[in-house]
Amino acid sequence: MTTQNEPLVGIQARIEELHNTIAEKEEQIKARTQKLKEDLSKEFSPEHVIRQHPFKAAGATFVAGFVLTRSLKRSKSSPPREETAHTVPSTKISTASKIALSTIGLEVLRSFKELGFTYLQRYLERKTR
Repeated sequence: MTTQNEPLVGIQARIEELHNTIAEKEEQIKARTQKLKEDLSKEFSPEHVIRQHPFKAAGATFVAGFVLTRSLKRSKSSPPREETAHTVPSTKISTASKIALSTIGLEVLRSFKELGFTYLQRYLERKTR
């Protein structure tokens, strides 16, 4: 003889089984996304990109430094404009900020240059060994 509780127990067992399956799938998805995140961060890290393409990185660093230096030199050597009644007169602060920006730009350029050459040197050393 079957009781009325037997179908209910079977349904509860099936629900429990489905909960377990969902939990397993959730763990698998979490593990896969963590692996994908690690792979993407490794693949697109600046160090990895520079190691993969050292000459392109050195060239890009050189071009960026060249463009930055040219733009900073151009802003230094541009003639002062005539002030009209509608413009605010130039102050020493704007001149000081231009000097600070050019100094920062040159320091960034030197840092990129040193970083690029360091990676290039390491790459060449590894290739010659």
